[in-house]
Amino acid sequence: MKIENEIEGIISKDICNLGYILWGIELSGKNNSKLIRVYIDNEDAPINLGDCEKVNMQIKEVLENTELINFNFSLEVSSPGIERTFFNMEQLKNFREQTILVKFEEDSRKDSVLGKLLSVSDNYIEVMNNKKESIKIDANSYITSKLIYKG
Repeated sequence: MKIENEIEGIISKDICNLGYILWGIELSGKNNSKLIRVYIDNEDAPINLGDCEKVNMQIKEVLENTELINFNFSLEVSSPGIERTFFNMEQLKNFREQTILVKFEEDSRKDSVLGKLLSVSDNYIEVMNNKKESIKIDANSYITSKLIYKG
């Protein structure tokens, strides 16, 4: 199991109890010193600095007191932002008709497509590219995607 998934298992309940949604976790850095970046969201209002501070204080204590974290770390809590990364296909369901950049693997090579999200199911997502071609990306091929803001 990836360490991000293990961290998610430890902190998700606390984040939910504070009234937020755990959007995703990124881990970067060297073996002995890492940055843990946690993205939170809220269905009722945009995330602000106070929200991030509240979650940071709670989960920092949780992470410092778990045996899973056996390295020095810095913790950063943030909103997913206007050009948010989607950590799984389930998160895409509320963003139909939006422009996204999808990264996927096909025939052992990585590829990407930019276009409008048409549909999302448990098995695939469908995107219409700039040439008006409909492209289905299988769940097993999906790597990640990002919302593209067109202001």
